[in-house]
Amino acid sequence: MNQGFPTEEVKEGAARILVPRLDKSTGEPVQRLQSQAPVFYNPVQKTNRDTAVLALRVHQSNVKRPLRVCEPMCGSGVRGIRLALEVPEVERVVMGDLSPSAIALAGENAKLNEVIGKVNLRLLDANLLMSLHGYPGGRFDYVDIDPYGSPSTFIDSGLIATRNHGLIALTATDMAPLCGVNPKACLRKYGGKPLQGEFCHEVALRLLAGLLVRQTAIQETAATPVFSYYADHYIRLYARVDKGAKRADALLEQMGFIKFCPECLHRFTSMDNKPENCILCGSQMRVGGPLWLGELAEEGFVSGMLEESYKLDHFAGSKAVNLVESVRDEIGFPVSFFIIDNICSIAKIKSMSTEEAIKRIKSAGFRVTMAHYDDRAIKTDASVKELEKVLGG
Repeated sequence: MNQGFPTEEVKEGAARILVPRLDKSTGEPVQRLQSQAPVFYNPVQKTNRDTAVLALRVHQSNVKRPLRVCEPMCGSGVRGIRLALEVPEVERVVMGDLSPSAIALAGENAKLNEVIGKVNLRLLDANLLMSLHGYPGGRFDYVDIDPYGSPSTFIDSGLIATRNHGLIALTATDMAPLCGVNPKACLRKYGGKPLQGEFCHEVALRLLAGLLVRQTAIQETAATPVFSYYADHYIRLYARVDKGAKRADALLEQMGFIKFCPECLHRFTSMDNKPENCILCGSQMRVGGPLWLGELAEEGFVSGMLEESYKLDHFAGSKAVNLVESVRDEIGFPVSFFIIDNICSIAKIKSMSTEEAIKRIKSAGFRVTMAHYDDRAIKTDASVKELEKVLGG
């Protein structure tokens, strides 16, 4: 079928996908060319789609039933088609978009990959599409919300469309508000104040999780994070949705604030947002939140993702697998992380390798692991003062 624009075929996972061919001879940045293409396809988001495959495979193994999936903003259709191909027992994928070109191309890609019998294509607004499925028997086992910018305006309809014990996934790409460049926008969209500083990307994840937990609790439902991460200038959160007011109340008890001193890097969690001075250096502490203070991943779920990755040859050595491994190792550590160079700076010592820093921290009797947010990031149960002593000794 002639799409009215040039296309090329790319391979991603088990899928072959027709995408708009970009005219790179113009000299325009690739990101700009992608944004101007008649149908959006971002190869950098492959890791995002890889994790969706692994997460849904784990969910399918847990519920042990055929799955109904919704991708309300499908673009080229690559995500929904990969889920249909790579996740056993997916019986139906409903893909929607407001662009007729996107729906047409997604249909061609479904035919190309011989999954057209599993796919329903809808030329509809995302919120309308999800709301139309918010009735008993019409809801989905998995809803994947991956917009440009914030997912906040899609959460309510996404929850309505997700069945009890189902899985919902959210992507946020508006990192400037979430990391404190535009705190008013963050408060509007996520209901909390961000924190500029070395661990701002974890704060961003916790703000998104906190928004989801609060919005779900309104419906007397609990949204428990089972896997989340930061990569490539976006954050991604997967949560299991379970009905029950008591379950929702239990999650709300894990909401709170983070207080952070930008001068000496002291930080701690709190159940209040009262302003106070740092007990270590006397500086005014910044307060972030309200946000989610609980675990950002569930060990059994994340371990299941790793097990599923071993069953698919194209996941071997992938960025997604390395990411999942790192997130698994972070479970059980305190909120926030440290950048080794920043600790060395306040300790007034020469910086050292990550390996050397971890060795010293372990030798001093503290728990420590590398954190996925940065090549120099670590999570540990040592305080900033203890780290200064250990690394400077």
